[in-house]
Amino acid sequence: TYEFLQEAIKHMMRITKTDSFDAIACDLHPQFFTTRLAKELAEEYDCPLIPVQHHHAHGISLLNDHYNEDSKNNEMIIIAADGVGYGADGNSWGGEILCTNIKDYERTASLMPQKMPGGDLCTKYPVRMLASILSNPNSAYENEKYSEDYIKELLNNNYIDSFQHGAIEIKSLFRQMETNLNVGINTSTGRVLDSVSTALHICDKRSYEGEASMKLESYAYDYKEEDTLEDFPIIIKEFEDENGKRKILDTTAIMRYIVDKIEEGENLNKIAVAGQKAVSIGLAKLAVESAKEKGIKTIGATGGVFYNEAITDYIKSYIENEGFEFVQHVNSCPGDGSVSLGQAIIAGCNL
Repeated sequence: TYEFLQEAIKHMMRITKTDSFDAIACDLHPQFFTTRLAKELAEEYDCPLIPVQHHHAHGISLLNDHYNEDSKNNEMIIIAADGVGYGADGNSWGGEILCTNIKDYERTASLMPQKMPGGDLCTKYPVRMLASILSNPNSAYENEKYSEDYIKELLNNNYIDSFQHGAIEIKSLFRQMETNLNVGINTSTGRVLDSVSTALHICDKRSYEGEASMKLESYAYDYKEEDTLEDFPIIIKEFEDENGKRKILDTTAIMRYIVDKIEEGENLNKIAVAGQKAVSIGLAKLAVESAKEKGIKTIGATGGVFYNEAITDYIKSYIENEGFEFVQHVNSCPGDGSVSLGQAIIAGCNL
């Protein structure tokens, strides 16, 4: 893979007759092949290396679609929702509210930080992420009910077959979260949607990227009734860590609500709709609050989650009803195909 990347760049340089660079842009992630290659190229061609945060690049590709010199859209609030992007704090981001302009960004809000026991195992087996989200002690929603013993019993009774190693894995997972051994932190929208999917037994094991969330979208689409669940908890609270203050959406409250409705015997397709809508309204509300605080009238949406039409429509409707302009990608895509464009623009503007 690395050799292919090297050859691909050399080939593009030959056919474009490029023999120098003003700068090299790359992702912040220190383990990416592209980051290693970018460092080598910057040294070889004696030019600056400019690392760019993943979701900032997403946001700038969107801003570029609406940019002109006199436009109010040259600064906007961005909802960046996807599976994962390496965050400025070293954690996995993916449910972010950014106040951004063509050069800089500020992280004003996000989804609630959640543990990822086993790291990427949580993407392959989303039931591990479900267990973690349900167990988060930082949520005040039904905390007495959702004790460790209750969650273990729930998992053993209803989700035992979703665990690769059954009851032994459930026991070791809780031990892992207690000791924080090989446990990452994430604020990913994708991981929350995956957890809703596995809670409903739509997808217990991922065999391709985005499978659980895409199957959830399809499952929710099958619900055609007017009667929907609207009493889901949208809890926003202040959060502070060593990187500063921001607002967060309590995704543990949403997940416990989902599981409660399953236990009550509610229609599963109806619950799938509620899961998607709750996450959507929560993100939209975070964005609107940030826009009001910053005095910005434009809110944009980027990231792979916005391939989901239902989530996009929920967020668009909420934002426009609050009196803000909602913008989407026009000439670029919401997914990772637009990240290199954003990286190039940010690098060029920071020379």
